[in-house]
Amino acid sequence: MLADGQQVLTSRQQKILIIDEINYTRLMFDYALTSAGYKVSSARNSGEAMHSISVELPDVVLLSFRANDSGAMSILTVLKNYFRLRLDIAQGAEPPTIVLSGSRDTRQAQEAQSQGASEILFKPINMQQLLDSVRTTIENKQNIMPQTRKKVVIFDAETRSEKFLESILTCEMYDIEGTDSEEELIAKIRHGEFDLAIVDLASIKGGVVEVLERVNEVSDDCPVVAIATSTDRISEDELKELGIHIYLVKPLNVDVFRIEVDTLLKEESESETEETNQTPQ
Repeated sequence: MLADGQQVLTSRQQKILIIDEINYTRLMFDYALTSAGYKVSSARNSGEAMHSISVELPDVVLLSFRANDSGAMSILTVLKNYFRLRLDIAQGAEPPTIVLSGSRDTRQAQEAQSQGASEILFKPINMQQLLDSVRTTIENKQNIMPQTRKKVVIFDAETRSEKFLESILTCEMYDIEGTDSEEELIAKIRHGEFDLAIVDLASIKGGVVEVLERVNEVSDDCPVVAIATSTDRISEDELKELGIHIYLVKPLNVDVFRIEVDTLLKEESESETEETNQTPQ
């Protein structure tokens, strides 16, 4: 576990979502951010934005405003409501939103901030200022990623929860696969298909201890992260005895969840490298 407040450097490609109804503007920002090394996706409206976020959670959202733009303001509200509805699964998932405003109307700026905008930049946008703002915003996030591609299986019987966890972890360094079957989970681990298993305890239909004992029997090379609710009747000590590496309680703190998973997989990668180096040639 990482100590509270401990900060680690990120090595994964950071993700930016651009929301702007004008094609030219999206392409201009896309080019600048991609050239700076970011992974960029774009959306024209709230529907496209929410689809993009549900697939892959961005690190920063850039939302373009125009004068008296009620549509863009409504997107801020939609974003806020979406993450409020996901608080039963995770907290802190909402990415910071930088508003790119075409109006210096103080009331519009105040309303945007009240709806959750983390920063407001006024048009015409100075591209270096934008890149600096994105970089500063990201530097405040705590993330670390392993350097080799890893496969992660998520066992969660609730599709909404499974997809949300996938959106938190999905990136160019992980392959994520979901399952809602205990038997399929055990089979995947037994066959050595995955580097990490994330198990939602509330999804286990039988006895939690019995199922985790079976998982432990086949998970020598596959660390297990258990996600529980406050009502789950099993202690952290019991979970450790059952071979659980990390135990987290919903609603998850997204940064902690990412860091714990990333760190665990990084340790696995380092262990594999050491074993390879020690193998006689």
